[in-house]
Amino acid sequence: MRLNLVGAFLLKAIGWFIVCLVVWYQLGSLVTLPVGLLAKPSVAAFFPDWAEGVEQTGATLTLLTSLELQDMADVPAGMVALLSPEVSFLKYGYGLPLLIALLFASNAKHPFAKVALGALLLLPFQVWGVCFDWLKQVGIETDLASFSPLAREAIALGYQFGYLMLPTLVPVLLWAALDKRFMITFMLEATLQAPSESRPAYPSNPTQNRQERN
Repeated sequence: MRLNLVGAFLLKAIGWFIVCLVVWYQLGSLVTLPVGLLAKPSVAAFFPDWAEGVEQTGATLTLLTSLELQDMADVPAGMVALLSPEVSFLKYGYGLPLLIALLFASNAKHPFAKVALGALLLLPFQVWGVCFDWLKQVGIETDLASFSPLAREAIALGYQFGYLMLPTLVPVLLWAALDKRFMITFMLEATLQAPSESRPAYPSNPTQNRQERN
């Protein structure tokens, strides 16, 4: 049986996503770099009292703070332990290989230009996820920063949105915007492939039915 457009696209998208995911994982340190560079001024601008910088180790981004950890048994006498929450960028960056897979699977025109544009447009949402993960650790898990109850609720909501929604939703929306031609064809094919039971039934012999009514 010949694969229809929708089925063929899904198979190609899955195959491309696996390939892109492997390559993206190997380049983890490189693709994390721009997010770390943007996350540092973002956090420092909103929380200058305790956010001091960002360090990158591979695909892990560490927020350096001036918040002191209390009652740490493994800290030598006279030393102060500072909170340094860590976030793996891999949790928030897989939208890029997903976007690349969708563009290649749909045979988009000028795919490399669209990949470059999509990578830039994904950066703010990736920074969102990383920053709210830091805030969750600072304001909710350790409660070292003085956040109001309303601010804590906003942090929890921002973290869930950045972790559960943005990494998958934004790449799909960007793909739909960057490859409108295929999206129109995709939707038409999906509509035509609707179950035959949902279509209205027509008489097999309209002439005979009219004669019977007469």
